[in-house]
Amino acid sequence: MSLAAIGLFLVAYQWGNQLKQDMRGPPTLSGVMVRPAQPLPDFVLSDSAGAELARSDLLGHWSLIAFAPLGTVSGHRGITRMVGVYNRLADQPTLQGRLRLLLVSADSAPRLARDFERLSPAIAILHGDRDQLDLLRDALGASPEPTDDTAVPPLFLSDPDARLTALFPPSQPDAEIAADVAALADWPGADASQSDD
Repeated sequence: MSLAAIGLFLVAYQWGNQLKQDMRGPPTLSGVMVRPAQPLPDFVLSDSAGAELARSDLLGHWSLIAFAPLGTVSGHRGITRMVGVYNRLADQPTLQGRLRLLLVSADSAPRLARDFERLSPAIAILHGDRDQLDLLRDALGASPEPTDDTAVPPLFLSDPDARLTALFPPSQPDAEIAADVAALADWPGADASQSDD
């Protein structure tokens, strides 16, 4: 009888623990979580080699996106900030391997873009015509290009279903952004494509 009671206790404990984890609400972020996540539009931009990158290319990846002119201090700060977040996820190689760092720039400077893209396969410097840039910028709620070319750009996070899921203001430290990205990737409420992490 006591063996049956112990067995029943273990089954109930396991079931209760699973139910508790499945019902856990969304994580508390230091940044701003977008709920419900907003699908990105069908856009087409190009990297420094001229290869096209579209919304469909974001599927299966987490993507940090910043808007800033590449040849400015703001552009360099955007890249530095994204690389800082990426480096803080080194203890989570699966997530780090699925994270893309995308700087969207109105100016095309192929040589400079290639220099940045050589730093990591996660980095892509994207440019395109004004309509495509505005389409993506408007969907993310990004401000027009700043008049202050030294400003730190905000970061936008796209989930593996190519949906805007969070945004991070310029004042948020890299370590907090990395913790937010990890929390979102680990959230049981995320859909099946996100739960592989």
